[in-house]
Amino acid sequence: MVMKDGLGGRFTVAVCVGAALNPINSSIIAIALVSIGEAFGVGTGTTAWLVSVLYVATAIGQPTMGWLADRFGPRRVYLVGLVLLAVGGLLGFWGPSIGVLLIARIVIGLGTSAAYPAAVAMIRRQSLRTGRATPGRTLGALAVAAQVSLAIGPPLGGLLIAFGGWHWVFLVNLPLAAIGALTAIAWLPPDERGAHDAPPVSAADFRTILASRDLMLTYLRYGLTMTVGYTFIFGWTQWLEQSAELDVALAGWLLSPMFLVGIPTALIVARRRRIRRALMVGAIGLLFAAASLLLLNQRSSVLLMFAVSVLFGLQNGVNAVSNQAAMYAESPPGVTGTAAGLLRTSQYLGAVLSSFLISMSFGQSASDDGLHQLALSLVVVACLVVLLAAVRPSRGTVTETQPGFGTVQS
Repeated sequence: MVMKDGLGGRFTVAVCVGAALNPINSSIIAIALVSIGEAFGVGTGTTAWLVSVLYVATAIGQPTMGWLADRFGPRRVYLVGLVLLAVGGLLGFWGPSIGVLLIARIVIGLGTSAAYPAAVAMIRRQSLRTGRATPGRTLGALAVAAQVSLAIGPPLGGLLIAFGGWHWVFLVNLPLAAIGALTAIAWLPPDERGAHDAPPVSAADFRTILASRDLMLTYLRYGLTMTVGYTFIFGWTQWLEQSAELDVALAGWLLSPMFLVGIPTALIVARRRRIRRALMVGAIGLLFAAASLLLLNQRSSVLLMFAVSVLFGLQNGVNAVSNQAAMYAESPPGVTGTAAGLLRTSQYLGAVLSSFLISMSFGQSASDDGLHQLALSLVVVACLVVLLAAVRPSRGTVTETQPGFGTVQS
């Protein structure tokens, strides 16, 4: 049952379960790529598509599912997404060929695309129904759920492969979908039209969002921010193994502070009042984190590498929550799900751009020179984020003095 304020603990748990499914599926496959390649006799160039197709499906699916959530009801779309997730999991578990696995990943990407925009749409509707400002902890919990699930994906994948082989990386989506469905049915409000519900939307909603200068700046700012974050995750870890010559286990351990530090940081930031101040703090933190990579070389101490990872964790926690809050505050109530989906699209476009920067900087090997070239590119990107964070929002868009991120002035 949803608690009295409509946004209580059970509601928050239910939306976070679904919101965690996309990040966990984006990272859990990483540990299975070698096994899948050996099973079907294909190389890394082919197995890499198992990563790419999910990002593409997600980039398209998030705003589409958000639009459907705004139009037909977020709870319905949320549950449909869980059904697609289960179908994709079964298809991948069966997996007689690499082609079928690619189809399974596309279905999983589309299914998990429903949860986040539907969750944000439900939060907005509950806030309007109850007449209460959205608690910052509710929005912050969504950001934390994404970071936690992204972090546990690889170790969970390792355990599943050790237990039953790579097929279980797909099959695990069945119990995850079941848990998501049970919590949604028990704790999320039905899609009943009422006095406070947003009116039905149309294809014009995309034009409404695209016409919003503030939302476009938020998408650009967050996409560039995540470009730096993804480049660190995938580029820095390659450097750790190839140039610093650390083993895989130690490289993974050095990456963990980015997530472990980001989680409490996100919870703290979610309780702050001022969105624009948090955006600027996050942007400056991003700049310092990018510049810190210039301090590293193959002779650097593990302690310095650990400190760099902590810096990236701090900025990640601030930026994840503050940009999500800005999007929520800047989106009209009737198109919140669509706007949330486009925020995730900007995130995955950042992932695509990060792949380009890594390939341009490293070439055949992740050397010290390549890392420093990559760091300079990230410093330029971070400077752009600082400039974007300094742009004042349109008058009447963002409330900066009310407790809890994500309130909208009328």
